[in-house]
Amino acid sequence: PARLIETVIPDVLVKGGDYIAEEIVGYDTVTKNGGRVEIVPFLEGKSTSGMINLIMENT
Repeated sequence: PARLIETVIPDVLVKGGDYIAEEIVGYDTVTKNGGRVEIVPFLEGKSTSGMINLIMENT
């Protein structure tokens, strides 16, 4: 992920869970380029793979 983040340099880097922002891979790259790192809580029953499966079932 570090190489991708260094290439893309996103404005916002989002991680789910109980991370500490400063310990997330890419934190330094994003923040030194004016971006921000956001940590969002897990939502019971919601996941990226669940969303992908739902999309695949409906296409």
